[in-house]
Amino acid sequence: MKYLYIEGEWVNSLLNTFADLGLNLKTIIQDFDEIENDRVFTNQRLEVSIVRKIWHRADRLAQDPLLGVKVGRLLNYRALGVLSPVIWHSPTIRDVIENIKKFQTLISESGRYHINERLIDNEPSLYCEYVAVESSVPINHHQILAVVAHTIELMRAITSSTFKINKIYVPKSLNAELLANKFGIKVISHNGNFAICFSSNQIDKPFLGVDNNLYQINLAYAEELLRGKNASSALINSVKALIKEGGLALANIEFVESSLRLNKRTLQRTLTKYGTSFRQLKEEVLKEETVSLLLKQSIDMEGLASYLGYSEPSAFYRAFKTWYKMTPKQFYKGHHY
Repeated sequence: MKYLYIEGEWVNSLLNTFADLGLNLKTIIQDFDEIENDRVFTNQRLEVSIVRKIWHRADRLAQDPLLGVKVGRLLNYRALGVLSPVIWHSPTIRDVIENIKKFQTLISESGRYHINERLIDNEPSLYCEYVAVESSVPINHHQILAVVAHTIELMRAITSSTFKINKIYVPKSLNAELLANKFGIKVISHNGNFAICFSSNQIDKPFLGVDNNLYQINLAYAEELLRGKNASSALINSVKALIKEGGLALANIEFVESSLRLNKRTLQRTLTKYGTSFRQLKEEVLKEETVSLLLKQSIDMEGLASYLGYSEPSAFYRAFKTWYKMTPKQFYKGHHY
């Protein structure tokens, strides 16, 4: 299993936006120990499943068919990190699209744009489809709608609203007519994923006023961050795989360091640099495995506790209540997000 994350600054911008829209943050983030004082710590990240739960709660609280659009338009550009100056100084729309595609995982691993060229209404077009990753928590459509709305706002801003988007495709669960009126763009309801569609003829026109030196400096920095992220992801996923191999709750850092041929101090220092720790990763694995089993199949609690490496079911119950502030039975029967 690959473990996926969303950067803390993006989440903080999201929480600020929810607050600006008048939503009660205390209700949205209650029981999430990873968030303190309505914020994620600097240089920290949250599991994709947690952010998806946050979106489900916000959607249920807001009861607003335009929630995703409103959030996407209000999100702070600074939440994009280095991707913001890279996008703003990209030479053409084609470069903007390629940079979003390449570097979007620096912000979020919840999904990504898949881009291909195709004929639409007999016109060569770029079809930018947003595909969400699988997780123990299904994605909320307003979460993707916010990403799409933010992307559209960016393209309009950097082209002084001269860039024309022909169509937006949305799932049938959303009100296409309402969204079309809000975006000022034709919106088509279909059975597939969200997608943005525009003519290929306009994507290679050079922008005026971009700073190529700034672009190259930030592009090089983004490349460096991506290499570091790929290295950190590889180590984190290796540690988590070894935690599973080592018996989950029974796994210890000595087993992991021996398997990776690293000493404890080096492993701990490296994990700290990547914004995590062995203890945190172990808890994430246990929570992910627990939720996956609870949601996908019927399993008795004693069997689940044993599988997770707990010597007594009572120890598992205590851990579960610490994580989710409810019993496994309550979690299984209720809407856990």
